[in-house]
Amino acid sequence: MNPRLVEATLKGDTIELQRLREEDSHLLERDSLASYPETALHIASMCGQKEFVRTLLSLGPDFAIRLDKDGFSALHIASAKGFVEIVRELLTFRSELALLKSRDGRTSLHCAAVTGRVQVIKELQGFCPECMVDVTLRGETALHLAVKYNQFQAFKAMLNALSKHLNIKDILNAGDEDGNTVLHLAIARKQIQTVKLLLGGDRGSQREVVCINVTNKSGLTALDVSDVLQQMVGEPTDFMLRDLLLRAGALRASEVEDIDTAQVYQRQISVTALPPKTPRQFLLNGISLLNPLRFWKTLAKEVKNSSSETQNALLVVAVLIATITYQAILSPPNGVYTGDDYSAANISFNLREFLPFMVPNSIGFFVSLAVIILVIDDFPLKALLGIAVRCLAASYICGLLLIGPIDVNATHSALITVGIIVFIDFLRFSCWLFKRWCAFTCQ
Repeated sequence: MNPRLVEATLKGDTIELQRLREEDSHLLERDSLASYPETALHIASMCGQKEFVRTLLSLGPDFAIRLDKDGFSALHIASAKGFVEIVRELLTFRSELALLKSRDGRTSLHCAAVTGRVQVIKELQGFCPECMVDVTLRGETALHLAVKYNQFQAFKAMLNALSKHLNIKDILNAGDEDGNTVLHLAIARKQIQTVKLLLGGDRGSQREVVCINVTNKSGLTALDVSDVLQQMVGEPTDFMLRDLLLRAGALRASEVEDIDTAQVYQRQISVTALPPKTPRQFLLNGISLLNPLRFWKTLAKEVKNSSSETQNALLVVAVLIATITYQAILSPPNGVYTGDDYSAANISFNLREFLPFMVPNSIGFFVSLAVIILVIDDFPLKALLGIAVRCLAASYICGLLLIGPIDVNATHSALITVGIIVFIDFLRFSCWLFKRWCAFTCQ
């Protein structure tokens, strides 16, 4: 490029440009045919020389669509630099420039989103609303890039403009080349403000159009991503993000598959004409609703979907109840029988008095143990903790049988049964521990 033209462009000297044109009327055209792709319009846009840009557009309109060595047009550069007036000048000259893509598939809106140029974003969306649907070669929308580069204000500006867009649901839930939506990325980058804007339920949030339970190509929902972060680091931000997701109704991928299967099954039933049920079928159906395994899975899902603070509170309350009820069976009201005087007030010797105390106390104890097992399901070494809980239950049963007014033979039989159950559970744990040890030594 002519050195004098470069100097005039850097200074924005339009008078010098006219002088150069008088000396060589084909100066700009000759430069546009040169081997170097960068034009005077690129330099003027980079330096923010608005008047010089306007003059160049009047002299060489084709400069506006030329790409430099990095594959960017003058509008790309002005958008990234945040020169609003130059962006407006270029878009006024030709609004289709907003759809011009660089070599990596980025439009000017993508460049503005990366650098957080809010005013430029508003100009681009005003001149060319359809640029919101454009994606890069990696499948990224402008919203993806704003989240990836931590440009919250740019994200908010685009989201506000997007609320009037017909394809808002498709754009918000679009996945990049890895299948990640903007919600996946916001969770992975721990951007609480962005997540609140998407799911918070406040004014301007997009909870109604955001598909919370979309899975990426790794098969993870946003809640799965949050779980991974919580297990790796466990910062306060991770817990806050998880709470936001749970309040919005987020599910894990395994739970989404269960729901999808149930919905398909429900649709099949609604289409198929079923014969009327007999009384026996009604009875069997009622029994199936009381399926203990199904009930246990429902409780487990409810615990997993609760917040970490709720799980901690459940664990504390359950441990407290288990401690109180266990101590109560060791020291029942009026104590235990210790002498030869059977007429003494002794609740453990009188079956009529012992049962009203033992039954509710035992229910409270075993229910609290069930809650503990549900809460520790996601804990590390949960198998070892499970052994401890089962042994505690076995010791409770043994204590109950030993101090209660129960026949000696029946007591021995019950103790042997409890011992066998605990022994089998211990064998299962030993096998699991051996497999883990073998896997560790083979690494």
